[in-house]
Amino acid sequence: MSRVVLDASAAIRLVLRDPESAPLVDALQTATLVLVPAIFFTEVANGLWKYTLGDTLTTEQCVERLSEVDALVDEVFDDRELIVEAVHLAIAHDHPVYDLLYAVLARRTGAAVLTRDGRLGKLLDTLGVAHR
Repeated sequence: MSRVVLDASAAIRLVLRDPESAPLVDALQTATLVLVPAIFFTEVANGLWKYTLGDTLTTEQCVERLSEVDALVDEVFDDRELIVEAVHLAIAHDHPVYDLLYAVLARRTGAAVLTRDGRLGKLLDTLGVAHR
């Protein structure tokens, strides 16, 4: 696998050192390019913020994990380049637009999506987009 689109669910699992994230680590180590839509950072920050509410992470740990996430990414795509196609897919498949930004980016770049979102994974299968 040369190019991957990293989604927020996978990135959060990685930086929280989830015991089941080994396949994600392997996929990133073999990737030549890690791509994300711009919304990725907001989604990750929001997800990590939720862990501070449950006292799983301190504020400092949350900020450290955000730095780790930033280091995983090679290229960021402007959501405006992806949004029209994502909206069409969202309407057609009754699925949130923000998830479809990852699918559109993967289709356009020939990448596979790294995700831990089961619902998104099923939709990616329907769309013929590779994922792990």
